[in-house]
Amino acid sequence: MVRALDEVDYYGLLGVVPEASVDDIKAGFRAFARRFHPDRYAGQPEHMAKATRIYQRGTEAYRVLTNLEQRRLYDEMLGRGQLRLDPTLARRSVRPSAGAGQADSCAPRARPFVVKAEQALKSKNYQQAKLNLQIALQHDASNSGLRQRLAELEGLIKAP
Repeated sequence: MVRALDEVDYYGLLGVVPEASVDDIKAGFRAFARRFHPDRYAGQPEHMAKATRIYQRGTEAYRVLTNLEQRRLYDEMLGRGQLRLDPTLARRSVRPSAGAGQADSCAPRARPFVVKAEQALKSKNYQQAKLNLQIALQHDASNSGLRQRLAELEGLIKAP
């Protein structure tokens, strides 16, 4: 695997498809970590060094693919044949604000309600969307993006 490491993209490394959700990526990383975590090879220096290199790349993949902005940049670079995100871009730790793909940027327990809110918005059922965003905020109270989205929705409901 170490020789082929430079020939594998982040999705392949974590065993997920490019359309994978953040939850799928997290599950893929957990499976990856069980296999390649360096602690698993304690007492075997040659294997531990290889596992460390692989694990570092997997951690890089996880960090990029769970950050929506970095993932978008990575997908663009991958389309041009680059298998790793440019390190200068990978250092950016920008978390996306509310909007498209909002469910991926909130707490796991809030996600189903954000998805329901987005579906209700598409159906122009603003009251249902508002209710689901309020429930989502109960599960992710510190999410400013959800608060902003709820405020926008409340303004839309009040408008004639």
